[in-house]
Amino acid sequence: MLPNLIRGNCLCGGFQFEIVGPIGEVRLCHCDFCRRGNGTAFSANARIPLDRYRVIAGEDLISEYESSPGARRCFCSRCGSPVFARVAKDPDHIRIRLGTLDREADAEITAHVWVGSKACWDRLTWAIPSFVRGIDGPPA
Repeated sequence: MLPNLIRGNCLCGGFQFEIVGPIGEVRLCHCDFCRRGNGTAFSANARIPLDRYRVIAGEDLISEYESSPGARRCFCSRCGSPVFARVAKDPDHIRIRLGTLDREADAEITAHVWVGSKACWDRLTWAIPSFVRGIDGPPA
């Protein structure tokens, strides 16, 4: 049986990658950094082990920005698409931006995080757990 192979790419298609699934838990992060880094109300992220992730093309297109100490946001230098993030204290994983995955990718959204810093116009309408800070913080 073939493993569940999930493909993804940036907007221009120059950066391409694949993940051996499943995706696992997805968190919607409403922090200031994710809102600004994605230009949306939140960022949809999944923590993926590096041993299940492989770049297919365009690794040289990736640029990084350290948005806070030890947190690097990685994006395509050609089209600007945010594609993943790396966190120094979790070197064996990356945080994939779900918007880069093929439409058919199956994932389960499990929580809103950092809702204590969400934009006032953002409405939490999905019936999933919400946390003031990260998943280990108090419920919202």
